Amino acid sequence: MSGQLTPHQLGGRAVALKQAPLACPRCSKQFAFATPWHSYLGHLGLHGLADNHFGGDIEAAQRRLQRNGLARQDPTPWNGAWPKYKPVCEV
Repeated sequence: MSGQLTPHQLGGRAVALKQAPLACPRCSKQFAFATPWHSYLGHLGLHGLADNHFGGDIEAAQRRLQRNGLARQDPTPWNGAWPKYKPVCEV
């Protein structure tokens, strides 16, 4: 056997070596050169969330995720200073 590994022997290194396309096939958003594959998958996941729960509005999905992230970090949720957490299934 030679020292060269086949693609199915690379395991996680095969994913780490993958590169995202230069533009999203769904929204044509331009990605920086050498954007990690997992960042690209996260972007596609945001499209899926927007399609399933926000009628395709990707910006509304982003706003909900940002607000929920802040709500989970609220050090004093009982005082009502920050918006409350709302599950994504509640639009």
